[in-house]
Amino acid sequence: PPPTLGRLEQQVALGVAGAFELHFRLVPHVRSIASGLLSARQRVSIDEEPEVARRLLGPYAWELVRADRPSPIDQLARGLPASDLRRVVESLERI
Repeated sequence: PPPTLGRLEQQVALGVAGAFELHFRLVPHVRSIASGLLSARQRVSIDEEPEVARRLLGPYAWELVRADRPSPIDQLARGLPASDLRRVVESLERI
């Protein structure tokens, strides 16, 4: 597999395992993907049209990529449950 895919797989695994890794490593990648999809397929800016982006992304993806998402209070807490991550991916696929 391409090296970038391997790194992303590792970030996903770490993002499921820990809140710190999720917030500081995986979320920026997911936000970039969501932003690119919204822009290319819907002509929507995630930053300039947050309400439209929220509606298109759905609650699970929006909660993960919103600009005002707070840093985790407990950085050692568990990350995103795999079932929620699956919902995020499905939301991105629907765009």
